[in-house]
Amino acid sequence: MRSLARLLALFPSPWKTFFFILFPLTLCACGFHLRGLPEAQFHTLYLDGKMGEVADQELKQQVLHQTHITLVNQSDKADVVLTLSPIQNTQQILTLNAEGTVSQYTLYARLSYRASDNLGNELIPPSTLTVTRLYNYNVIQILGKPAEQQLLTHDMQIDLVHQLLHRVLALHPALGTAAH
Repeated sequence: MRSLARLLALFPSPWKTFFFILFPLTLCACGFHLRGLPEAQFHTLYLDGKMGEVADQELKQQVLHQTHITLVNQSDKADVVLTLSPIQNTQQILTLNAEGTVSQYTLYARLSYRASDNLGNELIPPSTLTVTRLYNYNVIQILGKPAEQQLLTHDMQIDLVHQLLHRVLALHPALGTAAH
């Protein structure tokens, strides 16, 4: 709080008014807004396959709470059918230290998917999303490193879900192809 008071004391009153009141209003008036999920051009989605517990839960939560899309239980009632494969988590040695022990890994998470309409017309051909993270390994910190790796893996799965959702929401399937 003191630093804010010092900052405010540096500016004369008209500048304070501009920066704290008029500048945010100017941003809003020009149409500035934070990037969110794109508006979907379809209304129903069927999920075929499982990615993993964390990713499936995140995808369903994002679809239900961040979009107007309804998840359906039958593919013939969906505008878009999203076919998912389980997420593959792997790691690769990146560097070795002078003693020849591992000092850094690269963690990979891969998700394969495709999207089609309910008639089988391909909307997104079979594709793969890959996310990587660097993971520093130190024998001295051996007790905390598995937990760190688990957190990184969880974060990568969430990233994959967000990337997948952005790609799927950008689809423009021909509405009316669903057999309602």
